[in-house]
Amino acid sequence: MTTATTSRWVVLTALGLVAINLRTLLTSIPAVTVDIQADTGWSDVSIGLLTTVPVVFMGAVALIVPTIAARFGRTQTVWLALAVLAIAAGIRLWSTVPGVLPLSVVLAGTGIALASGLVPSIVREQLPDAIGASTGLWTSVMFAGATLGAALTVPLAQLTGSWQAALALWAVPATIAFLAWAIVERPWRRGRDAGMSRVRLSSLPWRSPIAWALTAYMAINSVVFYGAVAWIAPSLDERGWNAEESGWLFGLFAFSQIVGGFALPWLTQNMPGRRVVWVLTVVVTTACLVIFAVDPTLATPLTLFLFGASNAGGFAMSLGMLSEFAPNGAASARLTAMAFTVTYLVAALGPTLAGAILQVFNSWVTVFLVLAVIALAQLATIVPLRKGSVIG
Repeated sequence: MTTATTSRWVVLTALGLVAINLRTLLTSIPAVTVDIQADTGWSDVSIGLLTTVPVVFMGAVALIVPTIAARFGRTQTVWLALAVLAIAAGIRLWSTVPGVLPLSVVLAGTGIALASGLVPSIVREQLPDAIGASTGLWTSVMFAGATLGAALTVPLAQLTGSWQAALALWAVPATIAFLAWAIVERPWRRGRDAGMSRVRLSSLPWRSPIAWALTAYMAINSVVFYGAVAWIAPSLDERGWNAEESGWLFGLFAFSQIVGGFALPWLTQNMPGRRVVWVLTVVVTTACLVIFAVDPTLATPLTLFLFGASNAGGFAMSLGMLSEFAPNGAASARLTAMAFTVTYLVAALGPTLAGAILQVFNSWVTVFLVLAVIALAQLATIVPLRKGSVIG
C-alpha cells in the first residue's frame, strides 16, 4: 500500500473489517447460553469455560504472533487469522456434535490473537501520522462488533429457528473481511514484511520499564472489564431491575465502550497533557464502580455509560501506545506480543475472581468495591507512560 489519502482510507476500511470480527465469536455465545445448555446438558462450569478458554488461547498465541508473521508475512498472517475465524464460526452449525463447540472457541481465540497482535504494527508502519485516530477507529469498531454479537444472536436464532445457525452466521462478516483483505493486501505476494524477523521469547521487551508499565495498565484494565462484564447483568437482576431493564442498561454500557474507544485516542493524540486525561479515566472508572456497588439505583444509566466509556477509552489509549512507543513495526509487534500475552492470561482471572468474591461474601457491594480498588491501581502504571517515550 502507498501512503496517499486514498490508500489511507483503504487501510482504515480493511482494518475496520478485520476489527469487527475480533469479539463477535466471544460475545455471541453468552446470548444463547440457555439454549446451549438445554440441547447439550452442559453444566455452568462447562459453559463458563467457553468464555475462559478462548481468552487463555488469545494470551498463549499472542506470544508467538511475531514469529508466525516473520515466517509467513504479516499481511498473510492476518489473512490466515480471518480464515480461522470464519471456520471457527462456520463449524458452530454443528455445535451439538461433541467436541465441535470447544474446538470452535479454541480456533476463535487463536484467530483473534493472530489478527489483533498485528494490527498495532500495521498502524505504526502504514499510518504513522494518524495513530490516535486509527486506533480509535479500529478499537471502536471492535467494540461495535462485540455489541452486535451480543445483541443480534438471539434475533438471528429466532429468525432461523436455530441457535446453531445463529452462531454460524457470524462467519459471514469474517468471510467478507477475508475477501477484502485478500484483495487489498494480496496475501499471495512473495516475500516477508520489511523489518519482521523471527522472535524468541527473550527478544520481547521484558527489561523495558515502559513496556511493563503499559502491560500492567492493560492487564489491570482488562481484569476490571471482564470481571464487571461477567457480573453487571446478574447483579442488576438481583438488585431490583427486571430482565428488560437489565438488557437495555447493559446495551447502554456496551454502546458507551464504542464512544469511549473511538473518542479518547483521537482527542488525545496530540494533547500535551494526555496523562491527565488517562488519570481521569481511572478516577471516573473507580468512582462509577463505587457508586454501582453502594447504590445501583443512583443515576444508573449515567453511571454505567461513564464506566464503559472511561474503561474502554483508557484501554483504547493504551492500544495506541503499542504503536506509538515502538520505533518501528517489528518492535510494535514484539511489544504487542508481550502486552497481549500477559493481559489476556491475567484477564481470564477477572470473572473467576469476581465470582469467588461473590461466593465467599455473598455481597455485590464487596464484588464491585474490590473491582474499584483494582481499577485504582492503574494510576501507578500511568506515571512512566510519558508522551514521546520509546521502548528500548
